Amino acid sequence: MVVAVNDTVTVTDLALAAYERALEPKRLQLLAGGHFDPYTTQFDQSSAAALAWFQGPLPT
Repeated sequence: MVVAVNDTVTVTDLALAAYERALEPKRLQLLAGGHFDPYTTQFDQSSAAALAWFQGPLPT
């Protein structure tokens, strides 16, 4: 899950609470900035986190 720590559209606290409730396997990537920053100014970091997740081993 990629979460922007200053997101006011998808409120950060609610996103982190959802992550805590999620079952394994799970991975959290926190990014500075607001809602659109993972798509604009921090796309390299957010897309690298997503790519790493999809390239990882599948749970058995």
